[in-house]
Amino acid sequence: MIVRLSSFTDIQVKPNRITVKTELLNDSQFVSICIQDNGIGMRDDVKQKIFEHLYTTKAVGKGTGLGLAIAHQIVVEKHGGVIAVNSTLGGGTEFVITLPIKEG
Repeated sequence: MIVRLSSFTDIQVKPNRITVKTELLNDSQFVSICIQDNGIGMRDDVKQKIFEHLYTTKAVGKGTGLGLAIAHQIVVEKHGGVIAVNSTLGGGTEFVITLPIKEG
């Protein structure tokens, strides 16, 4: 795995950014939460495995591969929602969580 660290000049030209957006969908039956960054993005093979149990891109001993698998389980199984990832290598990553709004 190659990790590219940004130089100070790189960060001045393109500051690190995380954007969070929320939106009501389908006549307020669902809410969408979008978390987007302008980082290095992901390869297609990583995107396909990102929610798998024990999958990690980190070095041995640096990650358990549970975080996104647990997030997926909570969103999908516990709340009946959807979690998706959109990413372009070199163009950042976006996670979109869509949850039903239940009146209670």
